[in-house]
Amino acid sequence: MPRSRILVVDDEAAIRDSLKMTLEYAGYEFVGAATGQEGLALAERDMPDVVLLDLSLPGVDGLDVLQAARREGLATPVLILTARGAVGDRILGLNTGADDYLSKPFDLDELEARVRALVRRASTAADVPGAHAFCGLHIDGSSGAVYLHGKVFELAPREAALLRALLARPGHA
Repeated sequence: MPRSRILVVDDEAAIRDSLKMTLEYAGYEFVGAATGQEGLALAERDMPDVVLLDLSLPGVDGLDVLQAARREGLATPVLILTARGAVGDRILGLNTGADDYLSKPFDLDELEARVRALVRRASTAADVPGAHAFCGLHIDGSSGAVYLHGKVFELAPREAALLRALLARPGHA
């Protein structure tokens, strides 16, 4: 079974190095980026299973990176790792399309548990065979795209995951 690939987008080399050691020790494949632009390019090229994204990046802010990635169709789970820990920041990050949010400094064991949960959820969603449809809603099993009566239907990542779970129930496939 191939190892899950984790993309870490953080401009601080010490954090990337620490996460590289932690994630590789836990059995994950590590991919690192120091800028948002580099992170977007690696996300497209390497197709990671989970993205760990800092918000305070040089050039393009992490929230802008997340918005661009979601606009381009990235369905990969994203865990924000940032020093911005206020409730409003967390809400903004989750509403922008993040699947989880962890404030710096964080406990490496907690981070590893959250990554494991995101990988598990993503692999469960990927195991849903083929395409699922109900009442005009259709989910393409290979791309994860959601359609309503044949037209692309934009959903937040959590909403799309919930819809996939509901459509995967017996009697709705």
